[in-house]
Formats: sequence, structure tokens, C-alpha cells
Amino acid sequence: MWVIADIRWTAALLLALTALVVVVALGGPMWVSVSEGDWLDAMMRAVLAEQANEGPFWGTFAPYVAQLEVVRGYLLNGDTAAVYVAMNRLMDMLEGRENGILPEVADRLFDYCYLVTPAKYHDVSRHIDRFIGHQFGDIAG
Repeated sequence: MWVIADIRWTAALLLALTALVVVVALGGPMWVSVSEGDWLDAMMRAVLAEQANEGPFWGTFAPYVAQLEVVRGYLLNGDTAAVYVAMNRLMDMLEGRENGILPEVADRLFDYCYLVTPAKYHDVSRHIDRFIGHQFGDIAG
């Protein structure tokens, strides 16, 4: 029974790694067809959904919503460089679990950011480095 579970786990891991390699090789998730502004709306909806579930500690996600509004302002002005900086600030916030958000929620939003945000608006290598760290541990140390 353990052998079957190990085989299934290994197959799932290989499938996930293959999917990641394909996504990276193609420059992003090709199955997600979003227009220039839809990705930001999707990210905002994800943060608002987490905010709706936050329970008794209301306000935890307010800085994240505010940061996405900053991104929206730069996007509306067509300032790609500022959008890039602002989205990476959002990723810093998620990685630092700023304002006390749960690690699982931060990880979920961080990963979702990779799926929906066009590569020109955030540092894609951060996602890949994080994935490698989760899979193989700290290689540098």
C-alpha cells in the first residue's frame, strides 16, 4: 500500500514540476487569457475573498487592498516600471506576512500572483526561487 502511495506522490510531483517547466518555458501560463486590466481585478478579488474570511481580526488585509490600489493607479497611468515596483512591494508584503496574515493565506496569494500577473509587472524569478526552496530546501546553505 505504501508503494502505491509513494508512486502516486512521485507522479504528482513530476507532473507539477513538468507543468512549472512548461509555464516558465512559455513565458507564463498560456491557458489564462486575461486582458491588460483583468489580472489586477483577479488579484484584487483574491485579496478581498481572503479579507471576507479573516474572522475577528478585521483590517488585516487593508494594507494589501491599498497596495493593489496603488498598482491600479500606476497601471491606469501606463507606468509599467512603477507597476513592477508596486507589485514587487505587494510580494514583499506577502513574503513578510505583513500585518499578521496567516502563512497559508500569504503563500496562496503569492502563488496566485504568479498565475495571473503578467511577467512584465513582477519579478517572476522570486516565484521560481521560492518553489525550488520549498522542493529542495536551502541549496545555498
